[in-house]
Amino acid sequence: MIRTEDNSYGKPLYILNPGDHFATNEDCILATIAGSCVVVCLFDLNRGIGAMGHFIVPGALNTKGIYQDDIAQHGILQLEYLIGELVKLGGDRRFLRAKVFGAGYISGSSYLENTIIDSNIRFMYEYFTLEHIVVERSDLGGEFRRKLYFFPKSGYAYRKVLTHNENGSEFIELEKEYIERAFRDRARRGRVILFE
Repeated sequence: MIRTEDNSYGKPLYILNPGDHFATNEDCILATIAGSCVVVCLFDLNRGIGAMGHFIVPGALNTKGIYQDDIAQHGILQLEYLIGELVKLGGDRRFLRAKVFGAGYISGSSYLENTIIDSNIRFMYEYFTLEHIVVERSDLGGEFRRKLYFFPKSGYAYRKVLTHNENGSEFIELEKEYIERAFRDRARRGRVILFE
């Protein structure tokens, strides 16, 4: 993650790389670019805090449901880290709202890659339904990348479609490296047990 003051918004800007997550109560902006990965923006308006997570569920999900699926455990773990960071800042899980983006079908991708992207989309909807977290906005799928700006104090998210991949070429490489690492490391992860 990179922090910079050099932007036109007059607020600190945190740029998240693929695999990063960050929660804050600062009046700032969180930004990233989503391709095949999913980006989750979570916020608690009552307390003026928000968080962004950029990750991928590394594989195709089975039909048993995400809490019975070893592949989905990576996504659950990432979201629980994100929620945990919000709770540390005083957030209340009962009042969290979400906005989700990404999981783009990148042109030239294989059937397996598209199956994984479909699994990421399914994971997002299933997780938030089961956890009773309202998704205020979702923009998933499609054949493009998205540049995202999230204002954690207000919960406002701005999405810009990137039609020319060179606009995010560094992010393309970072995302590829992160995805390869996630797939390589998925066998080393254990099961996640959630407590009420």
